[in-house]
Amino acid sequence: MAGERTPLFHSDANVRGTKRQKSLYRITLVVLVSATVGVVLYAISNRYSTSSTESAKLSSLLNATENDWFCNEPSFEASYIKLANKKDDYYFYWFAASRNDPSSDPLVLWLTGGPGGSSMLAMLTENGPCMVKPDVSTERNVYSWSNNANVIWLDQPTGVGFSYDGGSDDDDYTELDVGANIYAFLQGFLDKHPEFEGRDFYITGESYGGHYVPGASHYIWQQNKASGDKRINLQGIAIGNGLTNPLVQYKYNQDMVNNQYNISLLTEEQAAQMKTDSEECIELTKLCQIAPNNDTVCVDAPACWGEKLIMPFYSARRNLYDIRQPCSGDTPESCGLQTSYLDEWFATEPVAQYLNFTTKRWIELNDTVDRAIVDSGDWSFSYHEYVADLLNDGLRVLIYAGDADLMCNWIGNRAWTLELDWKNKEGFNAAEEHAFVAVDPFVDGASKVDAGVARQYKNFAFIRLYESGHMVPTDQPAVSWVMIDKFFNDGQY
Repeated sequence: MAGERTPLFHSDANVRGTKRQKSLYRITLVVLVSATVGVVLYAISNRYSTSSTESAKLSSLLNATENDWFCNEPSFEASYIKLANKKDDYYFYWFAASRNDPSSDPLVLWLTGGPGGSSMLAMLTENGPCMVKPDVSTERNVYSWSNNANVIWLDQPTGVGFSYDGGSDDDDYTELDVGANIYAFLQGFLDKHPEFEGRDFYITGESYGGHYVPGASHYIWQQNKASGDKRINLQGIAIGNGLTNPLVQYKYNQDMVNNQYNISLLTEEQAAQMKTDSEECIELTKLCQIAPNNDTVCVDAPACWGEKLIMPFYSARRNLYDIRQPCSGDTPESCGLQTSYLDEWFATEPVAQYLNFTTKRWIELNDTVDRAIVDSGDWSFSYHEYVADLLNDGLRVLIYAGDADLMCNWIGNRAWTLELDWKNKEGFNAAEEHAFVAVDPFVDGASKVDAGVARQYKNFAFIRLYESGHMVPTDQPAVSWVMIDKFFNDGQY
């Protein structure tokens, strides 16, 4: 089982002993798919359904009193919301109330990418209140994003994590599906917790979240505009190391050859070839955008990215999610954050008893969802225009990127923010880059740290973060907390 920083290839030997034959084409596709989200642990292609009876038994206690298995966090909830817009669709979420002031702190939604990756991975290894370690013990996370916010980690789309449906009628393939479903989920959550109605609300995520977050937020924004309703009081979005505008981002993969870590990644010939290949990948992506139902180009475009713009870096034997780390294994999947122990943690007696599952199994990356969304053409679509709409309406937007990541690198992310057409483009592009300085608030006498470089104009900010790969909260927990806490407050860097 592999985590977000594990390369995108799957070996032929699947987890739990099953064996699948993959063509070179399919292997490349898996590379690309897990690539942007990264969570390539085990690919489950069979649908798993759980009865409504079993889901109804799921415990949803707030203020749990015996929860040393979850770091004695005082207020949390793990439960399901049945989507009102679907036939038999149940979204699983884990909610942690703010450690500060739950009655006034903002409500935040986190979306892990994939496509098809479970947000439980982020909650338990990145930015949640309780970190699970490889020996299945737990440790309180002082840098949890729930320090000053009420945070929901959501398993979506259907079939991901613990979320499930009753049949193919509820399957999801595009960001329109994602937006409608998340809107329905939030309405159900607010029905259950009306105390959060009208509360400042933010959507955050990483990797393929560069699609999910704009897709969901734009749908909510449209619904709010049409109805005049502020029940879901969307105030902004934050995306880390995301894939948002592939037409721009694909141009800059080869630029990571010149990195501040002085790590040799490609020969001059390889770099020149990658630049040429990027033009081919961009043309395929354009063709998919023109004809999204074209099964050939819409699969070939992301396959081109994985095979020609990502995998050449593996020849340098570096971790594709963090070039600071060597990768000496025979395959890319031998490197990166290993997360098989999360399966074990979910199966431990106190966790299983709390969740009250008898047969449901956690699916960190649903391969069926992964491929369906990619094959639909969604991977190749650009969602930067959704971001522009939000900015033009005054919503707050933060794009951040760890600068050691090769999958969704910081150079490409900076490039699309600079090319973005919005009403304050001129001011944003003219704004001077400046040091992003952070001080660890949980260490007495901590010194200021030059943590990155920021560019900001009014409600739009881009931050390059030093010494971090694809998963910023894992690599720089204190810095990421300072960054996101500022975002939830005045948003000024």
